[in-house]
Amino acid sequence: MDISPSLNDEQVVNGISLQFANMIRDEVKLAPELAEGHWRVDSQWTGQTGSVSEISNSQIGGDDISRSFSIEMDQPHELCGGNSFASPQEHLLAALSGCFIANYSAVCALRCISLNSIKIHMSGTTDMRGLFDISGVESSHFKDIKFVVSVAGNASPEELQSVYEHVVKISPNLGGLGSATAFKTELNIVEK
Repeated sequence: MDISPSLNDEQVVNGISLQFANMIRDEVKLAPELAEGHWRVDSQWTGQTGSVSEISNSQIGGDDISRSFSIEMDQPHELCGGNSFASPQEHLLAALSGCFIANYSAVCALRCISLNSIKIHMSGTTDMRGLFDISGVESSHFKDIKFVVSVAGNASPEELQSVYEHVVKISPNLGGLGSATAFKTELNIVEK
């Protein structure tokens, strides 16, 4: 699939070229495998509770896409960290929000709804006793994640609600956590 978006065509909604978006949609209708994304992240410990994750390349529709990003994380002092960067928990909430915003703006564009703003307030609760290896604590997972989306656009409240309900169903990040995506894990012991 040739990916070369152009914002010079006549109809751009929310910064998204409708000609380009519709071209991709038509290609995916004919070949659903073009919609499959494979995302890769390599992470490394940087000392104390810090880490850096490198994103170098991923794949969409079988095509390699070059990526070059670094994400640094740390924990607050209260969790034995250096408090140098946002925590993995905060990054997770930000990733959920970012995924929702990306999908909401794209679906609105495809429905010719121009947006003025999208804001999300997201919060979650964890029990960090597992970190301290306290017996009887099985997990430190998020007990709940709550989010409130505030949106303004040139559509009726019913249309904006319809987009919201659709995005809640199709968001990869929300869906993955909400349906308890199965994790495949493996431990490799390496030489010092």
